[in-house]
Amino acid sequence: MADFKNEFSWSYSRDNLFQECKREYYYNYYGSWGGWEKNKADEITRTLYVLKNLQNRWQWKGSAVHDEIERILKELVSTGKVTPLEKSKSRVTEIMRNDFRSSRDGLYWNKNGSLRNEPALFEHEYRPEIPDQIWKRNYDEVILCLENFYKSTVIEEISGLPKEVVCSIESMTGSYFSFNTELYYVKLDLAYSIEDRIKIYDWKTGSGEADELQFLIYALYALEELDFDLDKISVTELNLFENYTKIYSFTPEQIEFAREYINNSIENMKSYLSDPKENKAIMSNFPRTEDRKICELCKFQKICFDLD
Repeated sequence: MADFKNEFSWSYSRDNLFQECKREYYYNYYGSWGGWEKNKADEITRTLYVLKNLQNRWQWKGSAVHDEIERILKELVSTGKVTPLEKSKSRVTEIMRNDFRSSRDGLYWNKNGSLRNEPALFEHEYRPEIPDQIWKRNYDEVILCLENFYKSTVIEEISGLPKEVVCSIESMTGSYFSFNTELYYVKLDLAYSIEDRIKIYDWKTGSGEADELQFLIYALYALEELDFDLDKISVTELNLFENYTKIYSFTPEQIEFAREYINNSIENMKSYLSDPKENKAIMSNFPRTEDRKICELCKFQKICFDLD
């Protein structure tokens, strides 16, 4: 794995991290590169790689919901059968219990290879005081999201569809596509096509307004890579925590805005690189944020100010 080349690609989440803190961005995409090889990486690289894979409890909640819905839909598409809600709740409960124990015991530090699916919680690494009732609330919100998913129309919509029209179920479809010579990365929660139309779903598990730019990028992907006409593309935001649905469609002007935004973001990101062509970076080119509130929740805080 150490021979992999660190290729540049743009994504919505990468842009968010770049906007938040340039140093955190460097640690995540450059400083941690190669750290998956526990016995070969130097101590700093290994530490950055492990810390990169931490999730806070809200992110863990979202992952638990997304992963379980992925299992539900894969079973539905492959077998035609709907997993009973109670079975789904029992399954995710057992998985979360095991993940919690593994993270609490710090087992993620011992694993060689990718930590992408290894349970590793920010709260266990940094040991803030988290009352049991807070953890319980986190779990209860996972169950609430699953209950609301079963109340939604999604299962009914997917039931009976031919496998070939289901374009995307979560991790099956993390996809790169090329546009204007650059690589873009998108990960759709669900997409399916009927005749000449495509319907894209995005699950949300928290409160607050979604960023429409994220949905614009999904539409751009369907337009450029999947070759659907813009007026045949819709993106449905399904907020499983607050239990509402919102459907988005987009104009050519909005798509052009997304293209310009992405191109400007890529240009800005690459301006910080020491060698943009080879995607090489020097840490000193990436300043730390001045917002210490961001630092308080940063997964790299235990090592950041030791590195200069």
